[in-house]
Amino acid sequence: MRRTSRFFVVVFLIGISLLIVTALRTNSSPHIMSFGNEEKGATSGWALYSGFIMFPRDFTVDIRANNTVKVYILDESAVRQWNADKTLKAAWTYEDIQQSSFNEHADYRGAYAILAYLPANATTAIKITLTFSGFEKDLLAASVSLIAIDILALNVILLINRRKNKKLASKLSKKE
Repeated sequence: MRRTSRFFVVVFLIGISLLIVTALRTNSSPHIMSFGNEEKGATSGWALYSGFIMFPRDFTVDIRANNTVKVYILDESAVRQWNADKTLKAAWTYEDIQQSSFNEHADYRGAYAILAYLPANATTAIKITLTFSGFEKDLLAASVSLIAIDILALNVILLINRRKNKKLASKLSKKE
């Protein structure tokens, strides 16, 4: 029983640690990623900006351009499909935008990329900024679940130990 108790205490501490790390990641300064012409050098046509990992949390998309543009955020499968046959299946779509901000929410952790269409009739400068904020809901759920299951398991172990101690105490009192 001691090994089991120790195991669940360690698991409980891991759950608390994960919860603390999740809170620290959330309350630190917002994570900001920027994409634009300086990265790819494209001033017209389609531009696929490098992939990044997005977490299930709130984010803001800020688009600034000197011309009307179309911006798409693609998940991993959509990027593969775009690279294979130029078929567009965006997770988020922003069309005919020159300057604007959008508040969004990512539902799952995964790889994403930004695809932008810059008009061919003019040289277009574009800057796309993603600002992430809020709790990473998957880590929060995992840590709270781990703590809850562990508290339940520790209580069961304590109840079992109490029953064993009562039986042992009653056996000792009968012998006397």
